[in-house]
Amino acid sequence: MERNTLLNWAIAEAVREAREAKGLTQSQLAGFAGLSEIYLSELERGSRSASLNVLLLIANVLGIKVSELVCQIEDTLENGPPVPSRKQGRPRKAR
Repeated sequence: MERNTLLNWAIAEAVREAREAKGLTQSQLAGFAGLSEIYLSELERGSRSASLNVLLLIANVLGIKVSELVCQIEDTLENGPPVPSRKQGRPRKAR
């Protein structure tokens, strides 16, 4: 995985886990943080980068320190992306 892609994936995992732990929907978190729902959705899918300012807004809504969120991101990076349990992609037609 490319370095930026891996970082975006780690941010996505950490934000989603923290949001779900607080029992918030994407819509609620986005509204409380002053972010658009589309931005937060893209952030949690790993297709959008996050600035430190955005991480600070999200951490404040979740009631955690931004350093805790960054530590979660670091832990996720250290563990790396999960290995697929099965082959990815479309199945091939039988011949």
